[in-house]
Amino acid sequence: MKKIINLTLILILILASSSLRANADNIMSDNEVKSIISGQVSEQYKQYTDAQLKVEVVALPFKNLSLPDGQVTFVTESIAKKFMARTLEKVTVYVNDKFVKTFNAPILVKAYEDVLVASCFINIEKPLNSDNVVVKKLEISNTLGYELKPESLNKEVLAKKAFREGEIIDKRFVKLKPDILRNAKVTAVFNTNNLTISTEAAALANGMVGDNICIVSKNYNKVYTGKIIGENKVLVKI
Repeated sequence: MKKIINLTLILILILASSSLRANADNIMSDNEVKSIISGQVSEQYKQYTDAQLKVEVVALPFKNLSLPDGQVTFVTESIAKKFMARTLEKVTVYVNDKFVKTFNAPILVKAYEDVLVASCFINIEKPLNSDNVVVKKLEISNTLGYELKPESLNKEVLAKKAFREGEIIDKRFVKLKPDILRNAKVTAVFNTNNLTISTEAAALANGMVGDNICIVSKNYNKVYTGKIIGENKVLVKI
């Protein structure tokens, strides 16, 4: 009888040891989890910018993450739903498509892009050109969307304020010659059901490529809203 009890205890210990080893195989370090989260955040943020991104997971609420046996899936969700240099990501963990846990992870995002930088002091009302600006790849996370891109030098650009040497050119403080001027003749491109028709129209406002403006069609004597897609060219989707 004693032998049977001893064998039973040994069997229980062997099974317990095997179970512990199996569970230990499904333990993920914080560095592994950080790598997964940062990769998913980088993909999310591509909808907000074309800039080169560097994502850092600042901290996690664990050193090691113990999970049940099975296929592990992480789903990160942006709480802000827009580009933020500092934010929180909601992370949900599933194993074999079953919910296991959720936690918040503080994120630091840095964006790098080629931008125009003053190569010397630029006084107000001075034109910007290759004599006083240079192109540099810089970190622009806190001013994303306000940087002036190198292709802007193909247009007439004037400084609305003085820029010191080394300062990033902020498009909020420059004047650009519009791609379309108010009352100018434009080509209105109407697009519907894979059919494209072009006609002459007049712009009712100034605008740059990418802006939406109102135009009036001379043929139809009707006002439309369209997107500027080139110099004196507006796309109208109907």
